[in-house]
Amino acid sequence: MAEYKIECNNVGKKFRWYERSISVKESFARLFKKPVEKWEWYVLKDIDLKIKAGERVGLIGRNGSGKTTLLKLFSNIYTPNSGSVKINSKRRLALIELGVGFYPDLTGRENIKLNWVFNGLPKKELKEKFDNIVEFADVEKFIDTPLKYYSSGMTARLGFSIAVNADPDLLIIDEILAVGDAEFQKKCYDEIDKLCKKGITLIFVSHNEADVLRVCDRVIWLEEGTIKADGAAEEILEMYNEDLDDD
Repeated sequence: MAEYKIECNNVGKKFRWYERSISVKESFARLFKKPVEKWEWYVLKDIDLKIKAGERVGLIGRNGSGKTTLLKLFSNIYTPNSGSVKINSKRRLALIELGVGFYPDLTGRENIKLNWVFNGLPKKELKEKFDNIVEFADVEKFIDTPLKYYSSGMTARLGFSIAVNADPDLLIIDEILAVGDAEFQKKCYDEIDKLCKKGITLIFVSHNEADVLRVCDRVIWLEEGTIKADGAAEEILEMYNEDLDDD
């Protein structure tokens, strides 16, 4: 029987919208009342999928199609409102939103240590890999500077460097590499290639078709919270582009 890293069975995820107060007086009055719920909507509906260990899967779809929400379910940031998500991973690293898991008032050094611990990784291992993390991120001169003074590119480099040096068996990436310069992006994709050769499972989101084709052999197309198509990367991307041209 094939080993699955991720299994989603009839998964649904919904959010609620509440009426906002429009005046100071009303805001004060609302302190003593339950918020008025206006409506709720499903961002993901009836998601059924299985991802095998070692697969490199791209998620595509228009803005608002549910890609990031699905990644957050894979990352255990969200829990589903219906169905189940099963993750079979000993080392799962996620790069979903720039700066998530980092604290701006702490230094780069302090953030590396905290991020490492929060991901449940051994402190002893960090001692062996700390210099490699700093060197790969190219932040040696700023390692003892508070993160709030880092550029978005520096923060992205640091997050990616921690992830790849942690030797994950499941790596989840959502657009975060787009903030880096061309040289660093090449460095990242070369490192992703190395990790994939080791057999990691990769979940990858990018609006850049060339990047998806470079690292993914399978693509899942989300539309309005459901899976519209799932298959070989080139085939699904061609279908998606044709759909975009028809709009």
